[in-house]
Amino acid sequence: MEHTVNAAKCMKCGKITYPTHFYCPACGSTDFGAVAVEGEGTLLTFTRAYTLPLDYEDLYLTLGIVEMDQGIRATGQLDIDEPATGIRVLASVGPVRDVDGRTVYGLKFRAV
Repeated sequence: MEHTVNAAKCMKCGKITYPTHFYCPACGSTDFGAVAVEGEGTLLTFTRAYTLPLDYEDLYLTLGIVEMDQGIRATGQLDIDEPATGIRVLASVGPVRDVDGRTVYGLKFRAV
């Protein structure tokens, strides 16, 4: 089973937004189509969280905000040992957490 994370593309003006909005911020339309968040982008900033909920197995979690080539900004887990702002990353969807035996999927980024 393939998992995706979707942004919304306005069917009137073509603006892509993520996360999705009720109204298009560019033209006000409410007619959207799903577009997968995918491809490459540039790491804008990142942080490491060391105080995680008890069900996380890792000692810390590295999260980043990426300016995608699609024109959106997305937050996701970084699978990068030494992240640095400005590096190019590739988006994918993968397991980010296990909750009560159920795998939760989300955006993950790795260096290109």
